[in-house]
Amino acid sequence: MKYIKYTFFAMMMAFVTTTASAKSVVSPKGYMFGFIANFSDSVVYFTDIQTVDSVWYDHKHKFLLGRSTYSNQLRQYFANTLNLPHRTCIVIFALTRKEIEKKYLKLKKQYTGKYANRYDVRTLNENEFRFSSVNMAPEDK
Repeated sequence: MKYIKYTFFAMMMAFVTTTASAKSVVSPKGYMFGFIANFSDSVVYFTDIQTVDSVWYDHKHKFLLGRSTYSNQLRQYFANTLNLPHRTCIVIFALTRKEIEKKYLKLKKQYTGKYANRYDVRTLNENEFRFSSVNMAPEDK
């Protein structure tokens, strides 16, 4: 019986993901910041909130396309420029400045609030690191 439930769930998920494909759209600009940590170290980094031109996202879910590429830009910067490999890099994205500031403050509060003495929080400004736009336009066939 358990096997049947899991099989049914897997089939339903496959059906939903194939029929509910979202439309990819480009915004003239988007806002993002990066968070970088190594969880065996107490030093965490935040990038400044940056405006990025031509940002592709999933219209239905407002999910940034090419998110892994933006994260890799951060990872490469830390590995090559700062000689700090093996960092976990995440990118937070929003379409409006107000929304990204809210997300930025919420995440930063987790590291500077109640447990501020556990973390060494550092900031990378735009002169040190800048996100490059990623082209996620569908290829013509």
